[in-house]
Amino acid sequence: MGAAMQTPDGTWRVEPYLRPRTRSWWYRLVGPASDNVIEDLSIGAVERLLTEMGYDLADLVDVPAPGGGSDRRSSESA
Repeated sequence: MGAAMQTPDGTWRVEPYLRPRTRSWWYRLVGPASDNVIEDLSIGAVERLLTEMGYDLADLVDVPAPGGGSDRRSSESA
């Protein structure tokens, strides 16, 4: 993976990351403010949150992910 997705207006970004111990892809939703981050989401949870905010998952556009989509918390235990 490694690519992120964002809403067409650029307000919200969805970043995939792999948690080393689970070998599963998880997602973080990054909002317009730097402290507006929701982590450890399933793709279903991302879809629900975006829908509540008026966005459709199908309308997201690909963008480069910061750090290549890796888990920026990799030093923490999962």
